[in-house]
Amino acid sequence: MKLVIDANIVISALIADSKTRELIVTLEPNLLTPAFVHDEVENYEDLIVEKSGMEPDQVTQFIELLFQYIEVVPADDFYPAIERADEAIGDTDPDDVLYLACAIASDGAIWSDDSDFNEQDLINTYSTGDVITSFDTF
Repeated sequence: MKLVIDANIVISALIADSKTRELIVTLEPNLLTPAFVHDEVENYEDLIVEKSGMEPDQVTQFIELLFQYIEVVPADDFYPAIERADEAIGDTDPDDVLYLACAIASDGAIWSDDSDFNEQDLINTYSTGDVITSFDTF
């Protein structure tokens, strides 16, 4: 199975040594995210430094390390699914359209704690709690 993770999940894993971080590096399903998420995470580096207590260079290295466990999906790969995703969730939250399109195109599910994904019925959505109880970890 493939799970498309949103930026908030990645940022959460960077801020705290948590179950979310452990899941990203040990989860059995393949983890994917749209390419813009890498840039979005970099935009939050100052916040991550502040909340994590790490030095800026450590955060930069940790972002690169964490993304070794997450496949970055170029927009071209899910572009054909954007219209369908927009119809399903665009009115609820336009920011979530690209995640949904990525999940549709990759035949995966979404890992997000954003309840807006529950407003669509095209793909399965898992919260962090659901992921903890539903998937194998090493």
